[in-house]
Amino acid sequence: MTSRRRIWSELLPLDVVRAPGTLALLRRYALELSIAVRPETAAGLPDLVAACADAGVAVAVWPMIADEDGRWASAGNAAAFGAFVARLLDALDARRLAAAEIVFDLEPPIAAVRQALAGGRGALELLGGAAPGARETAHGRGARWNDAQRTYSELAGALHARGVATSAAIVPLVLVDGPARGWERLLGTPVSAPPWGRVSAMLYTSLIAGYSRGALGRDDALALLAWGCRAAARRFGPRAGVSLGAVGKGALGDEPVYRSVAELREDVAVAEAAGVSDLALFDLGGVLARPPAEAWLEAFTAPPAEARLPRETLRARGVVAAAALVGRAAGWV
Repeated sequence: MTSRRRIWSELLPLDVVRAPGTLALLRRYALELSIAVRPETAAGLPDLVAACADAGVAVAVWPMIADEDGRWASAGNAAAFGAFVARLLDALDARRLAAAEIVFDLEPPIAAVRQALAGGRGALELLGGAAPGARETAHGRGARWNDAQRTYSELAGALHARGVATSAAIVPLVLVDGPARGWERLLGTPVSAPPWGRVSAMLYTSLIAGYSRGALGRDDALALLAWGCRAAARRFGPRAGVSLGAVGKGALGDEPVYRSVAELREDVAVAEAAGVSDLALFDLGGVLARPPAEAWLEAFTAPPAEARLPRETLRARGVVAAAALVGRAAGWV
């Protein structure tokens, strides 16, 4: 299996990312860059792509629309998301530049995710795949879902036709889905229908343990990482990848992060042992903010001294079983 290493950059200003020292670091460790681009930063994308090309760094464009429109790609904003992707490609075309890949970060709307993490009704809003406070009939949700699957399928196909690769970053809950794809529909994230070139499950052990508020420990998070890697490999075959982290905070602002480089090194070893070598690290901003950057990147890119699966835990098995039960129930609706 071919090893691939990518690094996300979500919050760093684009001029920091394209600084010669940053690009030299990425090239030194043979890292591909996945750069988040938002409406307010889109004007700087062509300069970044040009700088990456000059430095020999492959760059994937990671579009994110306005927070009020959901930020990440989902069933509720397919048209707006497609329009933003087209705008970014037009800007690159005008400079005779190209992105190696477009990343579709398939997640529920950011407002719903924030409310869900805060508890209360937020979790119910999240499972509706809609913006907080929205009300929609079952028929309306079904029509929106079908339209979104079609829109993203057409968009992925059009990108492939022009020679641009695609990848999807996915919430790991969809890995428990059966044929009815209950979690996909609950979360409003079209994973199965569009012909994504690669699919990367976001298996951030620091978030799994941290957001559990003490219910899960590091051993449980490692067991879930191993389970998720195996599930992704079974479902997506050679298209499967995994995102590891987190080294630094992201859009939510309160993401629990690795306590040490050793935890990242351990995660890489687990992923490799579980059969996944296409790995992405979240994220570049955290790496630069927690020097030495070389220690993090060496842990991420060097072959693990010992690739060994962790032991299973009862709590991890319980999480998977509970998630599968909810997914099956959703598929019956």
